[in-house]
Amino acid sequence: MKPYALVTGASRGIGAACAIELAAQGHPILLNYRSNHAAAEAVKAQIEEAGGSAVLAPFDVADRDAVSAAIAAWQADELAVGVVVSNAGVAADGPFPAMSYEDWDRVMRTSLDGFFHVVQ
Repeated sequence: MKPYALVTGASRGIGAACAIELAAQGHPILLNYRSNHAAAEAVKAQIEEAGGSAVLAPFDVADRDAVSAAIAAWQADELAVGVVVSNAGVAADGPFPAMSYEDWDRVMRTSLDGFFHVVQ
């Protein structure tokens, strides 16, 4: 069996497409999402209907402790992660000069810190 592929932000859009394609290539999927459980379940069902395997991995990549706990649990279960797709991100669309510090912080914590937390 191929190693697991961890896809962050996999409940919709590009992340879902990556998870579905990696599953089609034979990778079991660790399907990460932050809060949209119904969408994550739908992607998992689509993978399984096509003969693949997926495990839901709900945690916020911006939360270092949550990421560490998830990885520790996978290590305890001896899950080998061989592929990481760091797709989780948020957008705070609007003119840059009008962007609030809170929006900037949320974007950076998810898009940049989240990448660091997962791959470190």
